[in-house]
Amino acid sequence: MGKNVISVYDTESFGLIDKKSIKVENVMDFSWSPTDSIFALFVPELGGGNQPARVSLFQIPSKVELRQKNLFSVSDCKMYWQSNGEYLAVKVDRYTKTKKSTYTGFELFRIKERDIPIEVFELDNKNDKVISFAWEPKGHRFAVIHGDNPRPDVSFYSVKGGKVTKLTTLKQKQANALFWSPSGRFIILAGLKGFNGQLEFYNVDELETMATAEHFMATDIEWDPTGRYVATSVTSVHEMENGFNIWSFNGKLLYRILKDHFFQFLWRPRPPSFLSPEKEEEIFKNLKKYSKKYDVQDQDISVLLSEQDREKRKQLKDDWERWVNEWKQYHEQEKMERQMLRDGEASDVEEEYEAKEIEVEELLDVSEEIIQDA
Repeated sequence: MGKNVISVYDTESFGLIDKKSIKVENVMDFSWSPTDSIFALFVPELGGGNQPARVSLFQIPSKVELRQKNLFSVSDCKMYWQSNGEYLAVKVDRYTKTKKSTYTGFELFRIKERDIPIEVFELDNKNDKVISFAWEPKGHRFAVIHGDNPRPDVSFYSVKGGKVTKLTTLKQKQANALFWSPSGRFIILAGLKGFNGQLEFYNVDELETMATAEHFMATDIEWDPTGRYVATSVTSVHEMENGFNIWSFNGKLLYRILKDHFFQFLWRPRPPSFLSPEKEEEIFKNLKKYSKKYDVQDQDISVLLSEQDREKRKQLKDDWERWVNEWKQYHEQEKMERQMLRDGEASDVEEEYEAKEIEVEELLDVSEEIIQDA
């Protein structure tokens, strides 16, 4: 993005597409779709409000404008793409009539639908400050932290079925950041910075909290690509507590590693599948048939491991019995010598012993104290 232009380059030649930039007067921001050659751009109001602000969608390489939405009394604008590029949420802060305060609304673009319909959406209290917004990866839900500190609310919505539906609102949470699992369904409501690492592991399918925890002074949160584990870390932004914790998706602490001068945590990216999307779909459809085959293999492996385990236990038992027998033989060989040392007394049989208890009294101290009559 440059002054009044957006320059788009072809990564094969690294040259400008059509050898020229796209002219957009006063453009302030743009954001690529994560899946398609489409980007959204924002232009603020011009001419003292005579020309409204707008959000536009451009297709590349054709440079065709797919959709445009004019916006009035705009104070600020932020764009949030869903991971599949199916939806674009535009958060719009607008001035009130007096221009002394602002309120927030959302413009939701349904990118994959015909003519890209747009839906206007507002919170129950549009004067609430929006602290954080996050789409569910590969899903149709989004979460919003809204309200005032120190305990804002967290609301969940769905855009399935062509309309926005509120799922629930969690009241007064110590949260200022949202971290969806890469596979969706689960989310961490995190209280970083001023909240000192408060964590709530939430199941959006069941609308229930799985666990609450704390990683004191946590600065970063990273889900692993499978969505099974999550890492919380304290980087060297702080001088103390540097290191990271590994949690299960449902909030069970698995590891705690302290490392001085700890800077960054990154999961290894999940390698792409060797299967085509069609093959993956076929496998999902016939999963029961495949699972029977692999259940048999798993059973065979389990039996083999059980046999190996039994053999190992048998070997340990045989070693123990051999060791005991060796010492019994050694003990028997020394029997006569022990009997001679005990003046002929046979002492190997426990029943031949007699136990006696003897009490001994011992005078430890004597003191004398003279008590005078009053």
